[in-house]
Amino acid sequence: MDGIEARCIKDQGKPLDEPEPEKVALSGNGRFADMWQPPYRRRALMLIVFHVFQAIGFFGFGNWLPALLSGQGLSVTHSLGYAFVITLAYPLGPLLFVKFANRFENKWQIVGSALGAMIFGSLFAFQTSAAGLIFCGIMITFCNAWLSFSYHSYQGELFPTNIRARAVGFCYSFSRLSTVFSSLLIGIFLDHFGTPGVLAFIVGSMLIVIITIGRFGPRTRHLALEQIAHR
Repeated sequence: MDGIEARCIKDQGKPLDEPEPEKVALSGNGRFADMWQPPYRRRALMLIVFHVFQAIGFFGFGNWLPALLSGQGLSVTHSLGYAFVITLAYPLGPLLFVKFANRFENKWQIVGSALGAMIFGSLFAFQTSAAGLIFCGIMITFCNAWLSFSYHSYQGELFPTNIRARAVGFCYSFSRLSTVFSSLLIGIFLDHFGTPGVLAFIVGSMLIVIITIGRFGPRTRHLALEQIAHR
């Protein structure tokens, strides 16, 4: 505990405030219907929309990467090789972001990572060199990893303890459902419009993510979980 407090003091640059004991009211077992009461209904709908479109951006690029590279004129052998190099960024991304993961508002980290994926996704469509494709691919992968750990942390903060697991699980299930249909859509886009068409679809999905979280996501930084839940 002393080590944790020392790191917090170092991060904030000032002594910690004296702890103030707070009584926590026990609210009993939560029901599915509780998720649809204000203010949780708006948050649930926000997360459902978010998960439908973040899954398109996240899995649309990662799962279809070899096909997207092939659509840029690369051979199958080169596509698989480049895809292997790009996917190595997935475990490296969280390690690079760990230094500032908790220093900024989670909702703005989601917005920032989605914006980064949009920018590099747009650039990816115009790359013809190996270096350009690999660089943009790695940056998209970094942004997707940043998006992933940010929203997993954020969605758990939006609901009170008695319905948190149920609400988060229900909303998150829409990302799995989205993946089923988006895979079919991406195949159609790739067949008719090529890699630029697929990337336009992914970029548009990330734009919806930005608008949804940036406009409707509540602030959570420096607030206790139950404070957030009852705002």
